Amino acid sequence: MHKQVVFPEFLGESEIAVVIIIPSLQQELGDLFERFYAGDEIDYRFTWDLVVTNTAEYLVVLEIDWDEGEGLLVAFSPEMWEFINLIAQKQNLVLVGDWGALEEGAALALAEGGEYRPYALLIRDAHSGLDKLYDHVKELAAANQEVPELARLQLILEGAGSRPLTYH
Repeated sequence: MHKQVVFPEFLGESEIAVVIIIPSLQQELGDLFERFYAGDEIDYRFTWDLVVTNTAEYLVVLEIDWDEGEGLLVAFSPEMWEFINLIAQKQNLVLVGDWGALEEGAALALAEGGEYRPYALLIRDAHSGLDKLYDHVKELAAANQEVPELARLQLILEGAGSRPLTYH
């Protein structure tokens, strides 16, 4: 089972959700979005995890699965971790695969007489599972006190992190 690993190009927030722009989603998940537009019901599952790369960098990963073997891994580097606390607060996450959705928006598509079909995936209750991630990080931080990234992530997951800034 091979999953696409993607890094956000932009992280921001709206009134009700954290917005993540990943331009490759438009190409990589085009078939999935076409199924959405056709009215197919697609069940998805997601989990949060911490992984260590072969260069000893810690990444928080949001794994999203649907159908048989299809899925996506959204990787958050340490510079992006502050947004995890915001995801817990907002509870909704929107993955957007098209910069045009932010730049032009629905108004332009509708003005041109078209139907607005954004390349976007809404994940409700995106905070679900962060408690398990916290328990895992807390265990690792206790066993690896010499790793400051783990202590920092533990603080962020406890809600002690500072208010995030927009990341480009």
